[in-house]
Amino acid sequence: MVWLKIVCMKNTLFLILASTLVAVSGSSHAEPYVYPSVHLHDLPGPLQEAYRHERPNLGDIGRCVVSYDSSMDQEKMIFTCSIYVKMSAVAERKAMERCEEMKEKRRIKGPCKVIQE
Repeated sequence: MVWLKIVCMKNTLFLILASTLVAVSGSSHAEPYVYPSVHLHDLPGPLQEAYRHERPNLGDIGRCVVSYDSSMDQEKMIFTCSIYVKMSAVAERKAMERCEEMKEKRRIKGPCKVIQE
């Protein structure tokens, strides 16, 4: 009789543990963060030219980010790229972080955006 109670308790604990594990693993799947983007043709000429110059170095994974307040004043433009990484999401994150740092130094108010072709 005692043996039967022990087996039932073990089965109940196993069921609770398995259910908890399934619930936790299912909730850990999160959607990737999508950074704001801008199409290449919507950028000011100097930024388009900078991108076209850097494009051969990007490969499939590298990403470039821009921020600008003026379409004429190059002192109010930021262009930065992240290459030599293993994932495009990492390239975007690193380029966005660098853009945000540069924005603060130059006091640019425009948002940082990933360039899309």
